[in-house]
Amino acid sequence: MTYIAINSKIYIIDFSFMRNTYFLFVIISFFLGASGFSQDLHLAERSERIIIEKDSSFKTEVSIIFKKNENIRIYPVFYDTELEKVYDFELFEIKGKRLKKIKIKEIIEEDVKLDYITSKKVKSILIPADKDISLNYTISCKELMYFTSLPFFSYDKIDTLLYHIEVPNDYILSHNNIDEDSLSFYKIDSTKYDDKSIWKIKVSPKKVIPDPLQFFGIYKNIKVPLMRTLVYPNSYKNQPKKYLNDWYLKNLSPQTGLNISALNKIDALTIGVQDETKIVNILYNYVRSNFKYVAIEIGMGAFIPSHVNEVFVNKQGDCKDLSNFLSEALKYKGIKSNLALAATFDHVSDCDFPSLGSANHVICVAKIDGKEVLLDPTDSVHVEGTPVQSIQGRTILIIEPSGGEFYDVSPFAPESNEILYRFDLNLNSDKDIIEGSFKINYDGIAGNYLKRIINTKKKTDYTEILKTYYEGIFRDQDISNLSTVNDYNKLSFNGDISILGKTFSDDNNKYLFFDFLPRLFETENRETLMSGTFLGNNFSKRILLKITLDEQIEGFKPVSHEFEEEGVSLKFEINSISSKEIELKYNFVFDYVFIDNKNVDFTNKIITEFNSIINEPFVFKKSKN
Repeated sequence: MTYIAINSKIYIIDFSFMRNTYFLFVIISFFLGASGFSQDLHLAERSERIIIEKDSSFKTEVSIIFKKNENIRIYPVFYDTELEKVYDFELFEIKGKRLKKIKIKEIIEEDVKLDYITSKKVKSILIPADKDISLNYTISCKELMYFTSLPFFSYDKIDTLLYHIEVPNDYILSHNNIDEDSLSFYKIDSTKYDDKSIWKIKVSPKKVIPDPLQFFGIYKNIKVPLMRTLVYPNSYKNQPKKYLNDWYLKNLSPQTGLNISALNKIDALTIGVQDETKIVNILYNYVRSNFKYVAIEIGMGAFIPSHVNEVFVNKQGDCKDLSNFLSEALKYKGIKSNLALAATFDHVSDCDFPSLGSANHVICVAKIDGKEVLLDPTDSVHVEGTPVQSIQGRTILIIEPSGGEFYDVSPFAPESNEILYRFDLNLNSDKDIIEGSFKINYDGIAGNYLKRIINTKKKTDYTEILKTYYEGIFRDQDISNLSTVNDYNKLSFNGDISILGKTFSDDNNKYLFFDFLPRLFETENRETLMSGTFLGNNFSKRILLKITLDEQIEGFKPVSHEFEEEGVSLKFEINSISSKEIELKYNFVFDYVFIDNKNVDFTNKIITEFNSIINEPFVFKKSKN
């Protein structure tokens, strides 16, 4: 195994198939090239002729024109061994309008063994140097549903991208574009003939920051242009959602049917329990606590689960496996339950169009008293009855016998995700120290990031992690005696804090710096946030701080600052409680999950304004009495 770090991720790749060190070098150069360090492919044109067959298979005839380059290049063709075959490779030298066929000396082929991908292979073809080259090959696929999308982007430079799609009259092509406005050129035409329809698409594709996972149809934290597609029979005319739903149910059916051993376990867990909500809670927590989450496969294995009894015996599976087992267990107890296709926050599109290209996740949806209860067995801290954090504000497709239902997952309200800090501090000017106690409460999903640490680490480990975490939030002040209370829907911390170097005096005034206050965004320590940053949840954050001084000060009018933009507000205030006590509080409400082009400017403006407040000393006049 070889480990390659790309874009802060570790990829585990088996290079044992390499016959000599040259090919090993070329493959590694390709992966590094994906991060901009080495190989730089410039394609004059890439065209795909996609032919839908009447037997519900399809094939794609690919033609790629490489611009002349002084270096030998390697072009990888990734495919799924479960569903696809790749064949008819041909190389041509382009001489004016003529093509001269070139013998392909060798095609290197082997499994792509990443840590969570099992069914992909790669065929690698060397592209000669110093020549304009055309590469042709064909990919055939036996499963029409696998034709899920057409990417309008690439991390190679491509001058022109062409798609030619032939759909026999027995079928209908339904499509939907994502992020089309980012394209500099896009044209689509369709023509209907006696026996088929032909769709022609011409695009100047968007070049994006590379991520090798895109080869496998895994798009994380990117916004890119593509066309989602679904080809379905005429018998489902104007019912694409029902077709996808029925297809999924048909493939799901063989993977159901709990055996006696699984049923006995379910009965033992729920003995004497009649309340459906309690049964859901018991079985949900049983799966999350006793089944191990394992990685995904590609192909139909990315959507169709393993058999429920296999999952029960092995006590492991990915999202679709665990959700399917949970759904079957709930059905056995008489609770209506279905699987749902979903798109998480880091997927390129929402699951609002019936295509497998819309989804990258599967959850379980139970129905109790006519209300949907979302259940994600891969989320160890989710509370049933609330939105799932990773799909909040997005649409899911609930798969059910009635034909499927799009369901909008409600986002959390920021007020339900409250973060509350309380400080009770004392100032000692002689020692130049402010010290005392603090208490932190997290409601809703505001503390999920920390809950996951607590749930997955030993106490000795997570205590040290949390201490370091909060010392960072308090800008390197010393934290001690940190204790944790982690219950069903709340998370609390208590501790002591010692703050140095934040006070000085002259004959008339006392000066205090408050730059130890918790930063606005706890999970991001950068002074400037970038578009594309995922914050995990919206939230409402309140800070209540009381400092007892060691000498008297004159009373003063409240000092306040207020900032507000759409979905964001900050209120900051300092008050005099008595001649030796001051109170500081701020309330920050942020009603976004992502930093994007629409909110990045005013978000960074508020961060800058907040820092300018706390980085300047507050001046308190000493009492003359």
